[in-house]
Amino acid sequence: MNNYEGMFLFDPGVLTDWESVQKEVYRILERAEAQVVACSRWDERRLAYEIKGRKRGVYALTYFKADPSRIAGIERDVNLSESALRCLILRLDDDMTEEEMKEAASATRIEQQKSAGEPAEDEGGDAGRRRERRREEDRPAAVETVESEPEA
Repeated sequence: MNNYEGMFLFDPGVLTDWESVQKEVYRILERAEAQVVACSRWDERRLAYEIKGRKRGVYALTYFKADPSRIAGIERDVNLSESALRCLILRLDDDMTEEEMKEAASATRIEQQKSAGEPAEDEGGDAGRRRERRREEDRPAAVETVESEPEA
């Protein structure tokens, strides 16, 4: 069995609370006989583009152990799920322990809580500054009017 990190994206309209999101992640992974090590919630965010007609999504970061032949089944179950929009599964180094996986999952949650006071990218941040810069570039430069003396 290998160690994996999975990022799952869910429809917030179907799964309204974290417990239901977590149950769906566990259901998908248990069908593949995977052993869940850690599962942490990321926040609900506006998507860069629509996925299955949705503009927002809830992210769930999961660390688990599974047989490599079962990964395709996990991806298939996500595609067939009505509540799951997407998933990305990455194989981790074999020397990463369960404690390190749990630490990584909790560390991402702590980082998100710290950055909660800062504006999210869809509320400002770098994207907002880039939009403001574009608006300034599009504005015409101020024109100074200089009164000329009448010719004699």
